[in-house]
Amino acid sequence: MDQQKAIFKLCKGLGCCDSCCLRYLGIRYQNAYENAQTFCLKFQDKPANAEKVDQNKPTDISPPSSTSENTVTSETNVSTDDKPTENVTNDESNNVNPGDDTKTDIKMEEDTSNKEDTDSSNGNVATSNGNGSRPAKRRKRDICTSCLGLLQKDGWPECNAAVKEVLDKKQYDSKTFGCGLSAPIATILREKVICLKIKEAFPDFDERSITTLKESWKWAYGPQLAQHIGIALDSGSVSPLLIVLNMEYPDDLQELEILKTLSPDLFESRSRQRKRFTVEFTRRSVEQALEGATLEALTALRWGSVRSADSAASCVSVVCTRTPLYLGGRYIKLSRELPQTPWLLGGKRMMESSVQDIIFEPLAKAYGMSEADADHRLKFMSAGREDVDVRCLGDGRPFAIEITDPRRELTAGELQQICEAVSSTGQVVLKKLVPVTKEDLTLLKSGEENKTKTYEALCIKLAHSKSSDTTQNGTTPITVTDEDISRINSYRNTPEGAPERIALTQKTPIRVLHRRPLLARTRHILDITASKVTGHPQLLVIRIRTTAGTYVKEFVHGELRRTAPSLGDAIGAPVDILALDVTNVQLDWPNKQ
Repeated sequence: MDQQKAIFKLCKGLGCCDSCCLRYLGIRYQNAYENAQTFCLKFQDKPANAEKVDQNKPTDISPPSSTSENTVTSETNVSTDDKPTENVTNDESNNVNPGDDTKTDIKMEEDTSNKEDTDSSNGNVATSNGNGSRPAKRRKRDICTSCLGLLQKDGWPECNAAVKEVLDKKQYDSKTFGCGLSAPIATILREKVICLKIKEAFPDFDERSITTLKESWKWAYGPQLAQHIGIALDSGSVSPLLIVLNMEYPDDLQELEILKTLSPDLFESRSRQRKRFTVEFTRRSVEQALEGATLEALTALRWGSVRSADSAASCVSVVCTRTPLYLGGRYIKLSRELPQTPWLLGGKRMMESSVQDIIFEPLAKAYGMSEADADHRLKFMSAGREDVDVRCLGDGRPFAIEITDPRRELTAGELQQICEAVSSTGQVVLKKLVPVTKEDLTLLKSGEENKTKTYEALCIKLAHSKSSDTTQNGTTPITVTDEDISRINSYRNTPEGAPERIALTQKTPIRVLHRRPLLARTRHILDITASKVTGHPQLLVIRIRTTAGTYVKEFVHGELRRTAPSLGDAIGAPVDILALDVTNVQLDWPNKQ
């Protein structure tokens, strides 16, 4: 406890607020920072004549006045509202180095002709104003030299107002929130100097033991913000709503300039890589520059002791975001003139709409999003995709939508209304839309590679054989024979008993080369059956079950032998495809319970 008291007094002498003193003592629980003024009493020497300390008032921890000519004494209030001003002497115990031009935060009243009463709650100095006496003047705010005012209550009303303004505009429906801080980078330099000063006085001090500024800020600022906005404070990793305050300090860049002298190689290297390092000072670069810094090196740069701050850090912006929500379902596509997502070619939309557009429209309306807003806040994901001219029938294709920064969760009734609005278009049918988790998306994406799909293809036989013309002797029409059907239904190029009937080697189809690399891939057909089409002797229907990623169109016509074997190899005649439908995507997603 004696060393803790000594460190507390040293930090006070360096201009730290109560909360920062607790940080350097390694105090790591919330109640201490919520009630820093009261909690700090245990680290202070009580006045000898004090029988009782009123804990609701700032506590004077100044030592008894000295008559020494070398001692200047000023009253110090222990409060998170005002940074205390310690007694300053020329001896080593008060950490003022003779010749050090660092400013010492000492406030002296020039005019002492009138008795003054100090109101610690608002930082005003009130003077007698009767009979023509001079008007009351406001005392200059004492700014913590470590946190630059972030842990002091004076600046919190301004922060609260900024948060409330954003929340009132966005209208989040959330019962809890987590809070985050973007602090001025200069606080890293100031923290380093204070740690070195403590280390100089107490060699066994470990700077890794201090409580981070962000953590102590959450503990100190968060509870009163919760009271102000009427939402319960929770962990940022638990609550869906995160409120981040961006704080800036006017002298940030000016103070950090010394690091270019302290660590010239680092910043010269960053300067040569301007495309990579667009910002001169980052938290990481400042931490790197200060890793091996010594008090002697900083003293040579006139940072032998932490400097007083002429102005406090202030809130320049508030960013409120809610954790993304995810919706899952299965869409049925009835049109042969509808891409899954907007089809852009050379920046030009090739078709009027898409499955994505049709689903997004009522969803964006439910959230009150503009078209531009929906473009960057809604994201479409699916287990594979079908071509523009391919229908997706049966139970449909699994898909999910990510909603960035949602204001609220939609009710089951609202989700059903969205399904009805989508289905009313006659192009897409949406039977169910349900909330899913981020973990569920993993199954969706893995299913894209591991699922199996069943297709139904309408095909046409183009010749009697691969070597013949379209007619035999000019008189016999081309027909699908029973032998053709039998050959397809029994065709296999894998060993008997293998789960796959046909192993294919497929080069990337020419039609998708603009968006996929040219590769030769092995794909499998698990099952295939064929049947004739009544009334159309040249046509046949095949029902085919494949592994993910199989190009069925290319399997039918072979694409100039880029896919081998093809359906034509099974019957010994050229075949082409007229229409294709996906009839089943074997993936239990979303969970059908």
